[in-house]
Amino acid sequence: MLSIARTISPSIIALLIFGCYSGTHGTSIRSLDVPHIVRNGTGPVDLICIYEIDKDDNGLVIKWFHEAYQIYQWIPPMPPQDIGIIKGLAEYPAENLRNPYSHSVIQLKTITIDMTGEYVCTISTFQYEASASAKMIVYVPESDMTVRTYPFNKTHVNLTCAVTGARPRPSLRLYVEGIEKNDRGSDYESSKSSTDWYEDDPRVSLDVIIEDMPDPAVVECEMSIPDTEYRRRKRIVYYPTQLLPYRTNVSQGRHKAMLLIDIFYVIVLRLIVT
Repeated sequence: MLSIARTISPSIIALLIFGCYSGTHGTSIRSLDVPHIVRNGTGPVDLICIYEIDKDDNGLVIKWFHEAYQIYQWIPPMPPQDIGIIKGLAEYPAENLRNPYSHSVIQLKTITIDMTGEYVCTISTFQYEASASAKMIVYVPESDMTVRTYPFNKTHVNLTCAVTGARPRPSLRLYVEGIEKNDRGSDYESSKSSTDWYEDDPRVSLDVIIEDMPDPAVVECEMSIPDTEYRRRKRIVYYPTQLLPYRTNVSQGRHKAMLLIDIFYVIVLRLIVT
């Protein structure tokens, strides 16, 4: 009969030993506090890594990484060092520096768009190492948002929404009288979106071709930045192409009327002066 020891595979024994061994020390990261959504240009913002070091551990080193690139290193009792995207933008509270064995705090004076991404806090000693990660999204509001309509052919009209300057890339939706028109439906031919980048200024646009409408309608564009609560809406009133000649005639009639009034006032003024 095989003994119990022989029936257990070496890999299972290794896992059992590792589980018992890892549970005998208290070196670990307890929490990582990184704001999830931050507006570009705001601040200050704190990145906080709270950890626990076993009393018998020594050789503590704390490191922070952004998108796999190291941006911070602290080897107590020496002061922290910041590099990369946070260099010159980081401050370190005096209270944190007096107690390096419980938490690391990076206070960012100003948030920049380059700070978007995943952050990793790593603590290591001669005995153990632990790490934790969190993601921060830095968004930029739009600098301009326009909604336009123009004829596509004799029976259809093109609706266009364009947004400039927003980051990360926003999502666009077009509505006519509250009904979305850039989703699958039977009342339009096609839709397309495009993204242009020039001089570090992004531009996103959405074009939707729909069948022309017989009556004036409210056309609305909604812009949203993914993974954030940032949203903006802009609306215009669309006038069907068949109404344009009438509106043009009305405008011309009003212009003529105003011109006649101006001429009348000039004649009256001259008679008074003479």
